[in-house]
Amino acid sequence: MSGNDGHFDEMTALLYLEGQLDTDRAHETAQHIAACASCRALVRGLERESDWLRESMAAEDEPIPARLAAIPGYNAAQWIWIAAFGLMAGGAYTLWNGMVEPWYAQAQQAGFTQGNILTMLFFSGAFWKGWDSMRSLMEFMAAATLGIVAVWLLRRRWRHFTAMAFVMSGLVLMLAAPSTAGAAEVRRGDPSFTLASGQEVNTDLIVAADRTEINGTVDGDLIVFSEMVTVNGHVKGDVIAFGRDLRMNGTVDGNVRSFNQSLTINGTVAKNVMSWAEDLVVAERSTVGGTLTAFDANAELDGRVGGDLLAFSGMTQVGGTLGRNVSIRGGRLRFGPDADVKGQIKFEGQAAPEIAAGAKLASAPVVTIRKRGPNYARAGYYWRQTMAWGASFIFGLVVLLLAPVFFGNVVHASDRVAPAIGLGVLFLFAIPIAAIFACVTIVGVGLGVAALLLYLIALYSTQVFVGSWIGEKLLGLRSGIGPALGRLALGLAILRGLRILPYVGWLATLVMLFWGLGALALALHKMSRTKAPAEVLVAH
Repeated sequence: MSGNDGHFDEMTALLYLEGQLDTDRAHETAQHIAACASCRALVRGLERESDWLRESMAAEDEPIPARLAAIPGYNAAQWIWIAAFGLMAGGAYTLWNGMVEPWYAQAQQAGFTQGNILTMLFFSGAFWKGWDSMRSLMEFMAAATLGIVAVWLLRRRWRHFTAMAFVMSGLVLMLAAPSTAGAAEVRRGDPSFTLASGQEVNTDLIVAADRTEINGTVDGDLIVFSEMVTVNGHVKGDVIAFGRDLRMNGTVDGNVRSFNQSLTINGTVAKNVMSWAEDLVVAERSTVGGTLTAFDANAELDGRVGGDLLAFSGMTQVGGTLGRNVSIRGGRLRFGPDADVKGQIKFEGQAAPEIAAGAKLASAPVVTIRKRGPNYARAGYYWRQTMAWGASFIFGLVVLLLAPVFFGNVVHASDRVAPAIGLGVLFLFAIPIAAIFACVTIVGVGLGVAALLLYLIALYSTQVFVGSWIGEKLLGLRSGIGPALGRLALGLAILRGLRILPYVGWLATLVMLFWGLGALALALHKMSRTKAPAEVLVAH
């Protein structure tokens, strides 16, 4: 007996029912149960609970309603995830080998480390207004973002996903974050900051102000976040500037890293200059001792550059002295009558460089004329189109899995071709105008920016809905995730083929945008008034 009052406890009774007691103890328990009404009632109650538990576990599952059974499950098609991750891997490989690795190799030759490049890429988008390839950027962002969503959907199959995610996020942040200064003097202007002539800062100087003017001496690095920056004094370290306009009139013993709308150099930079800006001006009497790396819309180089010139620029004008090799990729290149280039010249652009009379070039430029528009003769073009198709397929896959009712409603609304195109024409132009107007007002800035972001996502999604509609008309309407993905893949492939056709590709793209945007508006209007019927979910 286990209890203090001579009765058995619940644990002993459970062990007796499960046959876990030894022979002597089981015989003793049986005799006690036969003689004790209280313990007998306890054993019967526990026995009934065990029977209920076994019945509930053995009971058949409740039948699932037909409308819920049509929702695609994660185990319905394992090849979908294999294809998705394969496309993401291919897209990452193409991005690295086609863009990142060549820029990284050229920047390394200019003396920049991996940390500087990551910092440059992280901050440049907020301060450089030269981006003009938003469509390609959205495709890569869609592939990366939706890849993360796909991993999230599979998180249950990765036991240590959360811990690994934290570890990888920490590593990425450590790589991307700029190195912190061990000791620095931080100044905040209200609204401006000025380091007067004759004043000296014996360590690094970090400034945040609307307007910054450095007339004194900074013994360390100068890191400034300001709308207007003017350096008339002496900086013995590096200058790292984020803002609108940067004017370097003084002397810098280190490097200059500029992430501004415009950079003007009127003084002396002993080492390297890297500029991400809309306009770059190296004035006539200025000097750059090392390499000049420019990612600009317009560059005017009338001063002296002692090292190499690496430029990605829409228009580059050279009127000064370039001491070493020149590698330029952009739209146009012009050498003025006072240009003096000591090294080799490589140029890839849309037209041959203009060379004025009197220009001194050590060798004839090696010119590669880049055709306007797609190059159908290169295999890389079709590889990029395949990656773009893959990105749109992943986007459609995630929308279909996460919002099947919404997906079906938009595809169903695409049947109304004429009203959809009419509404699409209206919304294609009205939404950005309204969003920009909202951004002008102080109260509507957040709403305007959010509307523009949603507008871009809607434009990208038009190919998914129109493509699924085309696939439905060609393959027919069948229930299930497999046929839906087949329709989506075929329709996107047809749209991608139409969009790369010469002369008519732009028209196909425009019709797709009108049509898909209008169908999206019709579906949203319908869903806001009435609840979507279950038949739409089953069909699509």
